[in-house]
Amino acid sequence: MPPILRPYQVEAVASARVAIKSGARSVLLVSPTGSGKTVLAADIIRSAVAKGSRTLFLAHRRELIRQTSDKLSSFSVPHGIIMAGEPMALQQSCQVASIQTLARRRDVLSAVDLIFFDEAHHAAATTYQEVLKWFPSAKVVGLTATPWRQDGRGLNDIFVSHVIVSTPAQLRDQGFLVPVGGWAYESIDTSAAQVRGGDFVAASMVDAAKSKRVIGDVVAEYVRYGEDKRGIVFAVSVEASQLMAAAFVEAGVAAEHLDGETPREERDAILARLRSGKTRVVCNCNVLTEGFDCPELEVCMLARPTLSPGLYLQMVGRVLRPAQGKDRARIHDHANLLVTHGHPYAERDYLPCEEESVNASRKDAEAREPKELHCPSCHSVRSRWPCDSCGYSPTPQELQYEDAKRRAIEADGLAKALAPDAKRAAMAAKFRTTDWEQRREFYMRMVTKHGPRKAVGVYRWWSGETSWPKREWKDEAGFYSEVRS
Repeated sequence: MPPILRPYQVEAVASARVAIKSGARSVLLVSPTGSGKTVLAADIIRSAVAKGSRTLFLAHRRELIRQTSDKLSSFSVPHGIIMAGEPMALQQSCQVASIQTLARRRDVLSAVDLIFFDEAHHAAATTYQEVLKWFPSAKVVGLTATPWRQDGRGLNDIFVSHVIVSTPAQLRDQGFLVPVGGWAYESIDTSAAQVRGGDFVAASMVDAAKSKRVIGDVVAEYVRYGEDKRGIVFAVSVEASQLMAAAFVEAGVAAEHLDGETPREERDAILARLRSGKTRVVCNCNVLTEGFDCPELEVCMLARPTLSPGLYLQMVGRVLRPAQGKDRARIHDHANLLVTHGHPYAERDYLPCEEESVNASRKDAEAREPKELHCPSCHSVRSRWPCDSCGYSPTPQELQYEDAKRRAIEADGLAKALAPDAKRAAMAAKFRTTDWEQRREFYMRMVTKHGPRKAVGVYRWWSGETSWPKREWKDEAGFYSEVRS
């Protein structure tokens, strides 16, 4: 029996089929880490193969190809694998291919009707685009948890339609992801770090990231609070990852290191020991951010500063899956990422047609006020009440006091930020005491005057808010239709 789809998966598959039948050549399925994106693909592929369609599933990591092959087998879909070291079965109408291997074997496939891109935020890469040119009549379905490129650009120039399958907070509330608490410790110094392509240049942070203070802090906080739970460390460089692994071992923690140069057999053995529990911590550099599933992981140690929300969400996503005996997860932030990007379950706009503010300056990130997000009981960064980490919930009186305090801090910050422009400062202060319906009416007036797209910028300038107007307002105003046109 094939796996039974969850309700949101059933709805997503139906929406994707409607989009394709309506003429969209390419559809992007935006779904969080742990939501079962491969299950979605397998169900669509099963139906397509049954109707005689030739399908191609593309991935850029060996683990993803293995996982997809296993999932297709569970759906009883015959398929071949195109990957170095694997025998090909080209007679099958479904093929799971390494994008790197397929690029070197251009002639093995003569025709394809349906193409899947896993980790579709990489779909702008030259190799992926070349494959699309080979099969110009094929329909395309992309799968990603983070629909933004590293430089912050969206993916709407590649995918003409999209489906928001679910959000991390929704999956947590439904029990498909676990609650997570985040603790911010002294972070790696990025004051001298260079920025290129929307993110920090790793090489410019190496010295700061491998200092004894940083390494000692990462290890000490795990030993103190990690309770010997299985964890993963994301490091800036290979050397920093190796130093951390050695420091863990010296502290009596069974830890190992792997990177992109680790031989395949050794890498598989390291991850097998992590899954079995023999190894408690694995340190890595640029390897386990995508395509790695180990639900038993409970502690994510961030020692890799990044301005990319996509990379941040991919890293923390490794510890969000549920497992037997696991009721919640921990984030140990040594890179100032909780302040920069917020809680993993914070509300975000996952539309691929908008830019995510990955190019925000360090000054902007440091200016954000994280204190109001802290739980007074366990001091973790929270995304809701009850607290994700300890379950604490304030009384109505405490909530009222907290809200008044937050408003006072925001009003003071706005007054200082907008002081040179008295009219704008007065308008922003008024926004803070205006209910949401009045704010919506202001936005709609700006839409009438300037059009849906320009109205967003006008709204943000006058209100002093850093977030976009509410998604339903933009939908009502026809913003998304204007952006796509």
